[in-house]
Amino acid sequence: MQPSPHYGDPSTANAHAAADGSRVISLFVFNTDVHLHAYAPDGADPADPAVAAELDGALAACRDRCLYFERRLSRTRPDSDISRAHAASPDPVPVAPETADLTRRALGYCAASGGRFDITMGTVTSLWDFHAGTVPSRRDIARALPHVGFRHIAVGEGEGGAPTLAIDDPRTVLDLGGIAKGYVADDLAGLLAGRGVTRFAINLGGNVLVRGGRPGGPGSRAGAPWRIGIVNPLDPAHSRAIVEVADGSVVTSGLHERRFTRGGVTYHHILDPADGMPARTDLTSATIVAARSIDCDGWSTTALMAGSRAALDLIGGLPGIEAVLIDDADRVSWTDGVAERLSLVPTLPRL
Repeated sequence: MQPSPHYGDPSTANAHAAADGSRVISLFVFNTDVHLHAYAPDGADPADPAVAAELDGALAACRDRCLYFERRLSRTRPDSDISRAHAASPDPVPVAPETADLTRRALGYCAASGGRFDITMGTVTSLWDFHAGTVPSRRDIARALPHVGFRHIAVGEGEGGAPTLAIDDPRTVLDLGGIAKGYVADDLAGLLAGRGVTRFAINLGGNVLVRGGRPGGPGSRAGAPWRIGIVNPLDPAHSRAIVEVADGSVVTSGLHERRFTRGGVTYHHILDPADGMPARTDLTSATIVAARSIDCDGWSTTALMAGSRAALDLIGGLPGIEAVLIDDADRVSWTDGVAERLSLVPTLPRL
C-alpha cells in the first residue's frame, strides 16, 4: 500500500495543535484516513509545552501501534501474518498474539451472525472491481463459492503455546478488513487511557470511538456527549440522524459506500456469502452504537444484510448494543436503548 500523497509517509506523522484545542495526529494507514485527537485534562492548558508533550507522546505511540497492525494484518504485504498464512496453507504459521486474538473474535461474530458476516468473503470480493465497475461471471463466482466459509480458518497453538493461524483451503482468502478497524480502535483507546489521556476521539476511516465526552468551551460543558452524525445514504454530504455518545463507538455499514450501475442494475459491495452477489435487503444503512468498536464492526454488516425488521430484533436482543437503521424508503428505525440519544435530520428535496 502506498502512503497517501496528502499525509506522506505515515511513520513520520507528528501531532500538532487542532482548532478545537486538542492535539491531533493524522495519517493514511489501513488504506484509509486516520485522525486521532487527544485532549488535555480539565483545567490544564493544552498550549503548555509539558501538557502538549504528554499528549503528543501518546499520539505517537498510537501512530506506531497503527503501523504495527498494518504490518501484521495487511493482505498485500508479503511478510504480514495474513499473507504468510495464505502462503503456508493448509499448514499453520506462528502469528502475533493480536492477530490470533482478532481472528478468534472475528470467528465468533461469524458464527453468531449465522454466516452473514464471513471473514473469508475475500474469496469472492476479489472477483469484483467496484472502481472499474466490473461484474464477475456467474461461472467465476460459482467456482469461488465452495472455498468461502469461516470454518476454513483456525487459530491454534504451536510450540510453547505460541499462537498459530491456519487456512485449511489454499483457495480460501482470509480478509479481516471488515472487522480490523474496530479491533484497532479499541486497542488505541486502551493505549491512550493507559497513558493517562481521559478525553479523546478516534476516527479510523469512519470507525468513530470517543471517550470522556466533549471538552468544555463556549456553549458546551466539559464531558457533554459528542454529537456524531449518521450519513444520509440519499445525500452522503449530509447526516440523516445524529446520535449522542460520551463514551463509546459508532460504526455504519452502508450500501452507498461502494456501488456502481451497469446495464441498468446497481451493484453494491455488501456481498452475500450464500451466492456471492450483492445482498438483497430493504436497508441502505445500518449503524451500530456500542461501548466497543469491534462490536460495531462485528454487527453492522450483519444488521444491514438481515433487513429492517430482523435487524431490530437481532440487535435489540444484544445487551449494550444499539442500532440505527435507514431503509430504502428513507425511513429511520432504531432500538429502544438509543432512542433518548437520537435526533433525526430531514432529507432535503433535490432541486
